Amino acid sequence: MKTLLHRLWLTALQPHATRWLVLGAGFWLGCLSWVRHLHLPDEGRYVGVAWDMARADSFLVPLMNGLPYFHKPPLFYWLTDLSVLLFGAHEWSVRIPSWLAAWSSAIALYFFIRQHRGVRQATLTLIILCTLPLFYGGAQYANLDMLVAGLITLTILAGAEAVLRSEQGMSFRSFSLAAACFAGLAILAKGLIGLALPGGVLFFWLLLSKRWRKLGVLLWPPAIAMFLVVTLPWFWAMQSRFPEFFQYFFIHQQYERFVSQSFNNPQPLWFYAPILLGMTLPWSLGLLTTLNRRFWQLLSQPTGLLMLIWLLLITIFFSIPASKLIGYILPVLPPLAVLIAEGLLLSLSGRWAPRMPRTIATYFVMAGVACVIGMGVFRFIQTDSAYKMGSQIAAQKTPTDVFVYVRSYPFDLAFYAGATEPAWVVEQWNTIIKRDNWRNELADAAQFNPKLGEQTLIDFKGFVTRLCTLDQKVFWVRGDEWVTGPLPFLQQIPPFFVQPDGGRVWKLENDAAFKAKLCLKTE
Repeated sequence: MKTLLHRLWLTALQPHATRWLVLGAGFWLGCLSWVRHLHLPDEGRYVGVAWDMARADSFLVPLMNGLPYFHKPPLFYWLTDLSVLLFGAHEWSVRIPSWLAAWSSAIALYFFIRQHRGVRQATLTLIILCTLPLFYGGAQYANLDMLVAGLITLTILAGAEAVLRSEQGMSFRSFSLAAACFAGLAILAKGLIGLALPGGVLFFWLLLSKRWRKLGVLLWPPAIAMFLVVTLPWFWAMQSRFPEFFQYFFIHQQYERFVSQSFNNPQPLWFYAPILLGMTLPWSLGLLTTLNRRFWQLLSQPTGLLMLIWLLLITIFFSIPASKLIGYILPVLPPLAVLIAEGLLLSLSGRWAPRMPRTIATYFVMAGVACVIGMGVFRFIQTDSAYKMGSQIAAQKTPTDVFVYVRSYPFDLAFYAGATEPAWVVEQWNTIIKRDNWRNELADAAQFNPKLGEQTLIDFKGFVTRLCTLDQKVFWVRGDEWVTGPLPFLQQIPPFFVQPDGGRVWKLENDAAFKAKLCLKTE
């Protein structure tokens, strides 16, 4: 095994191997994207929004259950809809945007490091990054985190390349324009952090490396124009159509979510330290090489200081707010991979030199196995997926059937069942508690389209009334076992499908006999 890996390593360093490294990285990052169902809530939520937009032919306005959903900008939804249009509605196809972001950022990092630190450093960096379990998982997870992480990476690399080229008297304008374009796309992926984070990294790099005079390279007027052309049209269109958009998106979702203590997932300040160390094993053990004094001398290199600032600034930024999710930290994995690779290669010429080739080979094998096992575990621990339920409903439903979600909102059911219309969501909407959950997401969305909100967000009495007054024949009612309490007529109907986590669906055929019996009892 050691001999084989050594030969592969020597082959990867050859000039003709570049195309195979690029293609191999892409294949590896996406090869298991089909093995598991959509994970809830995040994958189901964001794929569900994209599905809603596609079925309603709503290109500009993100929709949740047919209602305007402005928690996040639209880029992920656009890319997901395009992927589904090209390849069909599959679990792997809706993960293509995340895979593409991971692959493109990894390859961009490879060529950047190859240009400025050499082929050995670049090759090992690419290998490390693509086998970090956290990066590998993010590349196959259909939400916004990897997309914005990839665009932040591309923005920083393009901006740094523009500065370094300008410093060397080379043409830099194409990279300056690229950095502006990527920053604009990053804002369309996640919001203001798409500019704030790469902009902050590049600013402090220029300042601390005494290159601040090169700030004009990044603020070149055509680059600013490029950024505005990419960014402004969608925000302008939404503000023109929905006067409350600015307050809701920028103030509530962007600013208040960052500073507030009331949103979900509160975590301690040090939350990301064990995440970064634990979910990048075994490669994170390579950070022990930072104890070498020569490692810190690398900060005199342009890329060394850039990577350190990149790693620290973004980690600190996401550690400040109380609400923290694992995926937020994905943008720091590229510089982490660079620093680990730098330290490991440095050790090849030190006192640990005899042991390092075997150590690196062991890390590579262990990391690859960890990535594969992680995806497998993810596949078998899911009990709340609507895949089987949706598939069975899709085989029997007709276009006129109505989906009813009782005190639940299964984000992925519409995707798996191929639902073509918004569901009725039954809840006591006048008594919901203000929390960061699907209830408030739908209630907020209804403020932008009150008419449709009245049609889709109903209470228990309203649901029964509609059963009695409408001629609709078939309802697919999704809820938990206890909903038979407020809706006792469901006790007389055997569940159509029962999930392992307790969720179930009833096929309610609202024929004349059922309607007469139900409505007689409720009069």
